[in-house]
Amino acid sequence: MSQTPFNKGDQVEVTRPGHGSTGPYYPATVLRPVFKDKAHMLVQHQTLTNPNADGSKTLTEIVELRNARPMPPKELYEFFKVGDDVDAYRDKGWSRGTVRDILENSKYLVAFQGQEFQCQQFNLRLHREWEDDSWVPVFQEEKTSLVKSRKLVLKIKCSNRTSGASFKNGTVVEVSSDEEGYKGAWYTAKIIDHIGSDKFLVEYEHLVTDDGTELLREETCASYIRPCPPRLPPVAQFKVLQKVDTLYNDGWWEGTISKVLSGSKYVVYFSTTNEELEFKHSNLRPHQDWINGRWIHGYMVNKYGYDHKEFVDKRK
Repeated sequence: MSQTPFNKGDQVEVTRPGHGSTGPYYPATVLRPVFKDKAHMLVQHQTLTNPNADGSKTLTEIVELRNARPMPPKELYEFFKVGDDVDAYRDKGWSRGTVRDILENSKYLVAFQGQEFQCQQFNLRLHREWEDDSWVPVFQEEKTSLVKSRKLVLKIKCSNRTSGASFKNGTVVEVSSDEEGYKGAWYTAKIIDHIGSDKFLVEYEHLVTDDGTELLREETCASYIRPCPPRLPPVAQFKVLQKVDTLYNDGWWEGTISKVLSGSKYVVYFSTTNEELEFKHSNLRPHQDWINGRWIHGYMVNKYGYDHKEFVDKRK
């Protein structure tokens, strides 16, 4: 591991002596860059707590530079594959493992030190080594994707539309946004509190803060909240031009089936970005719209206002 100098305030990851590339690596902040021997620094952990303070204070300790590395940049992936070398966030740190199986609802089976455990997609990242002051393999320039890296707090503009429902604290809902890069997506969240007459404090079920230590909370206008859609009878096979919701990057994205593939897979077209992506049947659900306080099935929306020609024209 490189003897890279760090500055006060730098975000780093720290492992224990002898653990090497397997980790776990714990997120921390540099408090004092180096001591006189130029081989140590003082850090404050972001997830580990001081055992002598009843767990109420984060742990501050002196670590060797060779056991620290910069915090890797955030990177988005559509899917992980079986056999991928990954880091999994568990027990307050990132540990190296291997993807053994792809499960439903954005979950993966990961093997780590002879054991297997389930892990959510947002708690996985591709494994990389910090060698000679650079990441191996190198980070590729992020291509334009259906969703961008989510900020800690979204800037949601209130509109005059009404949600058609009132929500009690603790209610599980879905939340959308008009922010560029998130249009057409709904994220599962829980109502934490009311803020005035038209806003709520929500806590997302899968989205986390930038340091990955806690679930993301934010203030959201009532017009961007709806109840969770009711379960519908299982669909044996979706049809071309059928409206669906796709489970992608921890949210449900509105799209349209553009092609039916073999192996229970589909190509889905997204009008908000003019993109097509491939999905498994298990990552799709029939689309429903929350209109005037009631759920309308996707096929009813098509009948009373959705134009198939508009969909075809946009793909040309």
